[in-house]
Amino acid sequence: MTDVRENILARLLEVLASIPNIRSAQRNNVDIPENQLPAAIVIDGDEETDDGSDLSMRPSDKPIVVQMRPEIYIEDIGEEVSLDIPTLRRELIKRVLYDTELNDLITRTGRKGNGAIRYLGCQTDVVWLRDRHIAMRAQFMFKYSLKPWTL
Repeated sequence: MTDVRENILARLLEVLASIPNIRSAQRNNVDIPENQLPAAIVIDGDEETDDGSDLSMRPSDKPIVVQMRPEIYIEDIGEEVSLDIPTLRRELIKRVLYDTELNDLITRTGRKGNGAIRYLGCQTDVVWLRDRHIAMRAQFMFKYSLKPWTL
């Protein structure tokens, strides 16, 4: 059985863990102890079909084109905040868009031209209170073919 969504999310976590200065990478966990920061967090995010046609007319044995939008958070807090947001953003975009395994996952599951990875943007939040806090949220869209009979 193959669940492309799970494979993409698992690989995305590996890609994030490879970014320099990231101490831990977690999935769907926002309660990260300070000794594991800076951390990268993958939130599964939304998934929707991109069929564009009348679903009642689509044969059940045909793949469904899906768009998944996981959210990526990178956080650091404390006296010695070590993240450089512009460098981190560049590393994140390059590593996700050009990762060979991620690109293979989205293209081998459907017809040629169906798969895509797109960078949607990021937001940064820098707070100076009692402790320094830096967070970055980035969004990517993964488009792939879902074959329900393989789940």
